[in-house]
Amino acid sequence: MTLLSAANLSKKFNKQTLLENVSFSITSHDRIGLVGRNGSGKTTLFEILVGLAEADNGAINKSKNCRIDYVEQEKTDHLDTQLFEFVSLARQDLHDLRAEISEMERALTSRPDDSAALNRLGQLQQEFEAAGGFTFESEIKLILIGLGFEASRHSERIQNFSGGEKNRAGLARALAGNGNLLLLDEPTNHLDIESTKWLEEYLVSIDKAFLVVSHDRAFLSATVSKVWEIHFARIDFYSCKFEQFIEERKQRNDQHDHRYQLQQAEIKRIEDFVRRNMAGQKTKQAQSKLKYLSRMKRLEPPKSDGRSDIIRMTSSGRSYAHVLSAREVALGYSDREVVRDVDFDIYRGDKIGLVGKNGSGKTTILKSLIGALAPIRGEIKLGSNTDVAYFDQELSDLNPDATALDTIWELDPMVEIGQIRSYLARYGFSGEESLKKVVTLSGGEKTKLSLARILYHPANFIIFDEPTNHLDLDSRETLEQALIDYDGSCLIVSHDRFLLDQVATQIMHINNGFLKSYPGNYSYFAEKIAEATAAMPTVEKSSSSKESYLAFKDKSRQKTRLKKQIQSTESKIADTEKEIEKLSRRIDSEIPRSDWEALGKAASSKSELEELLLQLYDRLEELKGIQLD
Repeated sequence: MTLLSAANLSKKFNKQTLLENVSFSITSHDRIGLVGRNGSGKTTLFEILVGLAEADNGAINKSKNCRIDYVEQEKTDHLDTQLFEFVSLARQDLHDLRAEISEMERALTSRPDDSAALNRLGQLQQEFEAAGGFTFESEIKLILIGLGFEASRHSERIQNFSGGEKNRAGLARALAGNGNLLLLDEPTNHLDIESTKWLEEYLVSIDKAFLVVSHDRAFLSATVSKVWEIHFARIDFYSCKFEQFIEERKQRNDQHDHRYQLQQAEIKRIEDFVRRNMAGQKTKQAQSKLKYLSRMKRLEPPKSDGRSDIIRMTSSGRSYAHVLSAREVALGYSDREVVRDVDFDIYRGDKIGLVGKNGSGKTTILKSLIGALAPIRGEIKLGSNTDVAYFDQELSDLNPDATALDTIWELDPMVEIGQIRSYLARYGFSGEESLKKVVTLSGGEKTKLSLARILYHPANFIIFDEPTNHLDLDSRETLEQALIDYDGSCLIVSHDRFLLDQVATQIMHINNGFLKSYPGNYSYFAEKIAEATAAMPTVEKSSSSKESYLAFKDKSRQKTRLKKQIQSTESKIADTEKEIEKLSRRIDSEIPRSDWEALGKAASSKSELEELLLQLYDRLEELKGIQLD
């Protein structure tokens, strides 16, 4: 079933054409990854689909059954709302039903014999059950825990959360919605690896279509079956998984380049023939070929946006072999230890990935390494001739009111402006783009500008905190290659498993306040963790998140059926008691004493109902004794 279709969409923004005559459709079974360079129009397309922006031309047609869930970026209206309540607002329909049920129950306390109200209450309860009302709160808890919110934080107010946590709360709210089309814009940017894996399994298990903007290659590989690439204001469609998309895109580009070169050679040959023979004996042939040229459908030349990033990491010179050491270190705030018994060394040329759950202490370790946080005990010591540079994922080194040009020029004010412009062009800021203010830049552009800033001066030990956040696929590949080619040392906090596989030579893992090192890349680390988990004899191996979710859904259905049976039995008891009461009144005062036949029938009916009532009470006691927890 087609949920949504677009016909000839066009959109310009600040004189840039983002979309031009774009048409597509989304069906109820589609799982689509939307990719493209930073600033290509992915978020704008989402805003058009949900009605937050208007296309200049074209139309969006939605099926009457299409219900879209989308992560809203602005959450200032909910700052005083508790996290659990904020997420539950995704189902306003259930809130309204619950309020009406409560109102009807209050009304029935004063009018217990109101049959119309009783019927309406039963109808509302059936609607509430059919809409998932009895399992909704449990599903919210499952989603929040899956996205890294411990149960103790579900009652915290949104205003107390960090920016990344607010984004995760918005993602939870979108997942909790009752729509059949999910639009997710960079959902993994603020998730740790464990939560990202949970989200992958959750998306695979749900019966919804989704369109997801992401540049997390491992995430896309695990979730999508189609890839759409926004490229030069059009969308190129690939009906394949992400790994095949990479190869097919290259093949398409190579084939187009080859066909274009062949056509250009043919055009040149024909033009040369026409030029030599237009005034000679072969004039008619020349005229015929000229007409052929005029009718030929010319292929577009291979396009280049001229923005291929060139990231280079220059070492400030060879450090001593021992770059950094940490001995019996405890880190934290005041007397509260976050990480303890930290003991590790970094040597020249090491490229270390630091992983762990959100809140496990990764940022605490980084702050201690750059000297912003003193150890509670122990010693962290830099080696001789070590120059440190630090990339902060919060991009706190960027002045919102400065231009991209000023952001770099202030680092070296005596250098000529041409050199600064040339340097910025390597990071995608050429021409007038270098004069853009930081506040107007996209998330990916800000990340690249911050990278340009910290890499301007050479360093032989670079610390990165989530460097790939908001970067598009091409920029991630460029950064990876720069890290591979870098001859200094680096420590990288990242949830990008693909990057850690390509770059890391060692993984340091924080778990339950302790740090452990594993030689090799992320895949090797994940393999060792899996082996260690499988080898634990005293701990029953837990099922996967997907299996847990399916088991939860099955148990929820059982609970729902049980509740329905209890409600049905209680309703039958109430109805039977009313019938017995009516028969008692008829026998006592309404049927004449002389009408023995009517009195006998009424007494017989009353006896049958009393027997039925006893059976119903036995059944109710049996149902209430069933334990499903």
